[in-house]
Amino acid sequence: MRIAIEGCCHGQLDDIYGSIRLIEQRENCKIDLVLICGDFQSLRNQADTECMAVPPKYRQLGTFWKYYSGRVQAPYPTIFIGGNHEASNYLWELYHGGWVADNIYYLGHAGVINFGGLRIGGISGIAKENHYKRGHYEKSPYNSSDIRSVYHVREYDVRKVLQVQDPVDIFLSHDWPRGIERYGDLRHLMHIKRHFVQEIMENNLGSYPNELILSKLQPSYWFSAHLHVHYAAIVDHDMWKKGIYPPETQSILYGNRLQHIAVNNPDEIKVNPDEIDISLSDDEIKVNPDEIEISLSDDDNNETPVVEEPVVKEPVVEGPVVEEPAVNDAPKFTKFLSLDKCLPRRQFLQIIDIPTANDETKDYDFYYDMEWLSITKAMQPYLSTSYQQTPIPSDEELKALVEKERVYLENKKLAGALDLKIPHNFEATAPAYNPDVPTNPQSIQENQHPFLNPQTVTFCNEIDIQNKINVNCRQGPAPDTVSVNSEFISTNTDIQVDATFINPNLQPIKRLRTEAIASEIVIDEDEFL
Repeated sequence: MRIAIEGCCHGQLDDIYGSIRLIEQRENCKIDLVLICGDFQSLRNQADTECMAVPPKYRQLGTFWKYYSGRVQAPYPTIFIGGNHEASNYLWELYHGGWVADNIYYLGHAGVINFGGLRIGGISGIAKENHYKRGHYEKSPYNSSDIRSVYHVREYDVRKVLQVQDPVDIFLSHDWPRGIERYGDLRHLMHIKRHFVQEIMENNLGSYPNELILSKLQPSYWFSAHLHVHYAAIVDHDMWKKGIYPPETQSILYGNRLQHIAVNNPDEIKVNPDEIDISLSDDEIKVNPDEIEISLSDDDNNETPVVEEPVVKEPVVEGPVVEEPAVNDAPKFTKFLSLDKCLPRRQFLQIIDIPTANDETKDYDFYYDMEWLSITKAMQPYLSTSYQQTPIPSDEELKALVEKERVYLENKKLAGALDLKIPHNFEATAPAYNPDVPTNPQSIQENQHPFLNPQTVTFCNEIDIQNKINVNCRQGPAPDTVSVNSEFISTNTDIQVDATFINPNLQPIKRLRTEAIASEIVIDEDEFL
């Protein structure tokens, strides 16, 4: 299966699909699946822009509304997770996952599904310890605080993912697992992203919950975005568990005096980041002259768009997850890749070929995952939609509950009452943007209020759980639709595509540079982050 992985989407679906289409034409290949690692921005209308955490001048619709309304159909099966710049009101409608448009599937706030023989999991949002232990209490229309907290990862969703026992092929997150950068070309990263140096030296770059998930699931591949840089790493989980780094990383972190020190060693010698030699020769690195430095601050009072702090330093997670045995007994490696955002001269797209059992039959379709359904059903009583999170049982208790619910669902499947094939049942809720209709301030305000999504109702009924998402909210009329054009519609030219075909070890083997692709991206000089 040939998969296109994209970093931050920022609403530029036309450009992403157009880039992939051009690669197919020039390389005479076919892409079977597209994965997008957050900041997708599924903006249906102008009301949704008011529910997205960006400064007002960046509340732009993008191109998703065309796919939502049916004017254009996604040319590739697409799976995505949420980031920190999203139409949070719409993604909440599909908390358990579902179609945001035909052929575009949201994995949910956390989720695992099967596609074409691959088991794909993911978690949406970014980590922030202020809200980690809270329930999902935010309701749209959002106030100035809730619009930012609504996309913060919750312990409940992390605990759900940590119950997964069966092997996972691909995992998606927006922010990186904490410490992952130490298993790649760290000197290169510190050279091109000097504002990351302090966080790297303090082991604070990335998400602590994602670190726990990586330690437990040990997926074959992990794809992320958020930090707007192309970066690859390979994690040897024996080394990861012991806090042992590659020699080059040890040299950077500790100098030549300590080549064996572990991450949590109390005798660790602190190194001043200003004393680290991260210089590279001109032959080793070419820095993009258009690169804009980004901040990890969570403060945008000055309306300067920033990447939010992707760190949760000390949340308490049930049990010593890092010390748990691996999902597989065999030595495990995770191939990590982070990608940039969809902009000219940026490495936002990567193509990878992963063999699957379905390659001969080409049975590439979406299926629910039985283990994930069992986890969802077992943990549904503890899903809180209030500020206080309902106490979650221990992992040992949850394991027993999950096993019980799996027996129930397996029996239901045997009886023909449960179909694991995900129905292609997209149904619009809020009205879609119509460029031919003038803006109505009253409708913008009204459409920020929640909608009950029929997909969520169907899912909950399918596995016999109580629906807690937008209960008693209106089920909006479908927007005006137009005939679907299954062919990608492209206009204009000029975006540069820089894609790399890679082998399963994430080693570049062929670089493709193309020109003249649809729809130039025009941005403010201080760049949308």
